[in-house]
Amino acid sequence: MMRNVKRSLVAVGVGAVAVFGLGVPQAVAAEDAATARLSCTKHVGGKTGWVKCTGKGKWRIISICDFEQDRKTEWFRQNGGTLKKNALKCWWDLADIKIERR
Repeated sequence: MMRNVKRSLVAVGVGAVAVFGLGVPQAVAAEDAATARLSCTKHVGGKTGWVKCTGKGKWRIISICDFEQDRKTEWFRQNGGTLKKNALKCWWDLADIKIERR
């Protein structure tokens, strides 16, 4: 009796992994394909910088500031072509720029 219960639980666990586990890689692959359509370059200099993206996708700029809180722009939706946006200015110094994609 107990052996059958253990087998049933194992079968349910394996079935759950098969059902739910297969959906995750597909979602991640779709997200990677969407961000792969967007190619970006950045420039950091002094207290500010800029980002230029070509392609299609949704992105924003995160200014990594020294000695103060990081700053984030609004999300930009790009349907093709090239878009250049300025990073938000830091009071002290801009250490780096990160490009966040969706």
